[in-house]
Amino acid sequence: MENSDFYEADHLLKIGLYPQAFEKFMELESGSYECTYLMPCKMALNNQLSQTQLDLLFHDLERELTNKNPRATYNYGLVLEHVGNHTKAIQLLQIAMDLGVSEARAALSRLLIKGGQT
Repeated sequence: MENSDFYEADHLLKIGLYPQAFEKFMELESGSYECTYLMPCKMALNNQLSQTQLDLLFHDLERELTNKNPRATYNYGLVLEHVGNHTKAIQLLQIAMDLGVSEARAALSRLLIKGGQT
């Protein structure tokens, strides 16, 4: 990726400046043609976001869900599984699978096998 803003955000993440890294990654997503929210979701999976940041991320991901964005929907499902909202995670992973995200089938199967219906 030839984007100096991405490298700056990644550097901030590596040195532990999570709020600044999150802000930069979110700015990059807002200017992106195909938003995936990959890096903010990775930060959520690594427990590097505050509740306020999670709420902001979820707000943006809800918008992408409405827009039927396959990758963002898949990433949203993974984060919801991580935070314990298994019911909605199952729904989102099913939607992502229906939208053609091949990894969604494995993630959904894993969640169901773990007993994600709780």
